[in-house]
Amino acid sequence: MTFEASARPERTVALVSWTLSKNRVNKANPKTPAAKWNRDMLRWLGEAVKKDPEVDIASLLSKNYSDKLKLLKAEPSRAKGATRSFPPDDVRSRFDVTAAVSTVFEPSTELQLFLQNDKSLSETLIDLLDESEVLYKSVWAASVMVFRVKETFAVKVLANEDNASTEHQSLTYLREHLPGFPVPQPHGLLRFGIYSLLFTSFVPGINLETAWGQLSDSEKQSISAQLNALLSQMRSLPFPDGMTVGGVGGLPCRDIRRSTRVSRKPIINDQEFQDWVFSGAKTVSPVYTRLLRSLLPTLPVKCVFTHGDIRPANILVQKADDGSWTIAAIIDWETCGFYPEYWESVKATNILTPREESDWYNYLPDLASPNRYPVQWLVDRLWDRNMENS
Repeated sequence: MTFEASARPERTVALVSWTLSKNRVNKANPKTPAAKWNRDMLRWLGEAVKKDPEVDIASLLSKNYSDKLKLLKAEPSRAKGATRSFPPDDVRSRFDVTAAVSTVFEPSTELQLFLQNDKSLSETLIDLLDESEVLYKSVWAASVMVFRVKETFAVKVLANEDNASTEHQSLTYLREHLPGFPVPQPHGLLRFGIYSLLFTSFVPGINLETAWGQLSDSEKQSISAQLNALLSQMRSLPFPDGMTVGGVGGLPCRDIRRSTRVSRKPIINDQEFQDWVFSGAKTVSPVYTRLLRSLLPTLPVKCVFTHGDIRPANILVQKADDGSWTIAAIIDWETCGFYPEYWESVKATNILTPREESDWYNYLPDLASPNRYPVQWLVDRLWDRNMENS
C-alpha cells in the first residue's frame, strides 16, 4: 500500500508519535521530598529576587543543593542494610551501607566501645539508627533529625557539616571552661555519606516549647530567672586575647536568618562586626545605611560568649516531684561563639513576627531582652528586611 501525495505521510507519522508520547506521559508526583525541597527553594529564591531583581541566583544556591536533590530523588531501596522501611522524609531511608564513613572529631571512649562489633561501621550506624527513638524532625524533608540511641546517647543527623562542626566545638569549649554547665556532653562527629552525625549524651527532659503552655506566671518567671543566670555564667567566660569575633577556635561569624551568612575574613571587634552586618544588603543606598548606623551607640561594646538562638525549642526542662520546673539543658549550639553583647537579644527574637501569639517574648531573660539593648535591636529589625539572607 502507498500513500497518496495529499496524505502527507510525515504529518501522519508526527501525529501518531505525538499521540503515543502523550499517552505515555508520566505525571510527576508533587508530594515527594525532592518536589517539596524544590518548592521550598523556589519560594525562597522568589523572595530573594523580589528584594533584588538583579541578584545572582546561582550564588544563592547551597553548594550541597544538587547532592541533596539527588539524595531525595533516590528510591528508598538504595538505603541498603536497613532492617526496617521508613518514609521518604525520614533521613534513615537515605542511608546507604556502601557510603563512606569518616571521622571529623574522634569518638569518645564510651562511643567507641559502643560502636565496636563484627560489622562494618556503616552497618553498625544503620542498625543503631533503625532501632532508635526519634526526638526531633525538622519540617524540611530529611534535613535535620535527632535520635535517642539506646539509653546513653543522642545523635543529631544533618546535612550541614559546618553547623555540626561548630556545635561540637562549642560543646567541647563549654565542658572545658564551664564544668557543670547544663549542656549535652559531646561524644564525637562522624561523616556518613553527605550527612554529619553529631553524637552527644542524652539529656532527659522535654523542650520548653512543649511545656510552656502548662506553666503558671510564677513558673514562667522562674524559668526566665534560671535562664538569665545561665547566660550570666556564659558571659563570665573571658574573650580570649587574640581571638576573633565568631565561633570558638577562630571559626568565622555566622548570621542565621532565613539562610546562613558567613564572614569571609577575620573580624576583631564590634565596629568590624557592624561593617560586616551592614554589608549584607545589596539594594540599600549608602544614605540609608549611614542613617541607620548613626543611630547606634558609639560607646565600646564587649564581646561575650553567646548562644545565638535562645528560644523554647532549644531549652530542655524537667518537672521535679514538688512540681517545680528546672532547666535541664540548653541545646543547639551551632550558632554560638563570642559576639557583641547585644547579639543575644537580636537573635532571641529571630523568628518573632507581628502575628506572634506566644507570651514567651514577654518573659525573655534580661540578658537576652530587647529592653536591654533597644537601639541595636530596633536597628537590626529595620535592617533585617534588606538582608540578602533574610
